[in-house]
Amino acid sequence: GAGIPNAINNSVADMIMQVKAEAFKADAFGVDAAHVGMNWADASADSPEFLAAPMFKSPSCSRGSVGHPELCNRPCMYFAMGSCDNGESCEFCHMAHTKRPVHLDKRHRELLRSMSPWEWAALVLPILQKKIESLDNSLETQALFIDIVACCGIPFGSVPPATPQRSQRMLILTMRSMSLRSLLTAVQRGLSERGHQVEEAVDALLQHVRRLAGALP
Repeated sequence: GAGIPNAINNSVADMIMQVKAEAFKADAFGVDAAHVGMNWADASADSPEFLAAPMFKSPSCSRGSVGHPELCNRPCMYFAMGSCDNGESCEFCHMAHTKRPVHLDKRHRELLRSMSPWEWAALVLPILQKKIESLDNSLETQALFIDIVACCGIPFGSVPPATPQRSQRMLILTMRSMSLRSLLTAVQRGLSERGHQVEEAVDALLQHVRRLAGALP
């Protein structure tokens, strides 16, 4: 059959996400509608690293470049050598990467693994939330973030902001310097014991913000 038109699918999806977000706010966690999504990060809202940036525009040079530099894929080696035959359909980024991507090193990963679920959530989720909000703060995006919070097994907004220990400060600076895509990958790995729901929640958020950035289908 011809199937359901995309416009109808999108409208229904929007309605579902709005209802879902409202349910999380009012029923599950009692979060006021005017402040949904703010509970995790209020204490860090004034940090200069977290100042909201304008919504990026998608480069049209390749599919993998969408959302550059926060959401794009790895740089295309062939394009850098002037010989990428895939053009706009290339799944790798064709934009300039002037800095080496920031990733968690072994010490950072071990420190995160040593934390309790509450400590992990109090440290990681505010950084993730601020990065997401700097790109888009719509109700749908907030609901997708709450799906990731739910994977932690901790009610949204229930962990008070904590003063980081000295050993955690470099880890925090590193995570703040990571791209949103890299941070989402780190979150997915950190919650891998929670099962496939984590992968689905992270992938849903990533694909959603990439669609906003560059009109992915």
